[in-house]
Amino acid sequence: MPKPAKLLFILTDGGRARFVERSAETGRFVTFEELDHTGRLRELRAELRATPPARAFSSASPRRSGVGPEDPVRPAKEAFMGEVAERAGELVQARGLDGVVLAAPTRLIGPLRMRLARRARVTGAIRKDLTKAPDHHLGGWLNEAARSPLLSL
Repeated sequence: MPKPAKLLFILTDGGRARFVERSAETGRFVTFEELDHTGRLRELRAELRATPPARAFSSASPRRSGVGPEDPVRPAKEAFMGEVAERAGELVQARGLDGVVLAAPTRLIGPLRMRLARRARVTGAIRKDLTKAPDHHLGGWLNEAARSPLLSL
């Protein structure tokens, strides 16, 4: 019987990331490190509220709409994915892991996977934000991802 792969599970959203592994003793998933940049996003949103985007009138009605990028904080979230990928690469190298499984909102899976390409092998992805799920609930989501390589839920 082949030895199970040693995987790093990255649970992230635009401002938080948790690095999770399966405990060798108990077999349960355990968070061993976290990154939290929600304060940076909160400051950025406060700045954006202080200087709202320009408004334009509709040609068919008196309604006004904001003009500009759809999500002004997206670049900050994608930059955070770079930090997460860098730290994940360091962890994979230091711990001698076989690959990573990503759990993130759909819009962040691509940027994170792209940034991880040279640092670690991505073996699966779950399109769900699990950053606030407690460790004892992670088994329901991550067990399947650990068993099925190249899983994309």
